[in-house]
Amino acid sequence: MRTDFFVGSIPTPEGERFLILQPDQIPASFFFAPSWQEKLRDLPLLTEEGFRIQLMDRGLSCNEVDYQLERARGLHLSVR
Repeated sequence: MRTDFFVGSIPTPEGERFLILQPDQIPASFFFAPSWQEKLRDLPLLTEEGFRIQLMDRGLSCNEVDYQLERARGLHLSVR
C-alpha cells in the first residue's frame, strides 16, 4: 500500500469528488481550520476521471488506481 499520499471521497452537490493529499503539500491552514469545509476549501477536488489521471501520472497501474478509488470511497469526508 502506498503511504506517500492519502485519498478520500467527498459528496458534493455536483456529485462525488475525490481528494489526493500528499503530506508534504498540505497547507498549514488545513491543520488549523475549525471545520472540514474550511480544511478542504483550498484543496483541489477531482472528478473520478481527474482522480484516475492524476494517479496514473504518479505511475500507478490500472489495478492500483482501482484500489485507491475504493480506498477513497471507504473514507468519506463530510463538508457539511
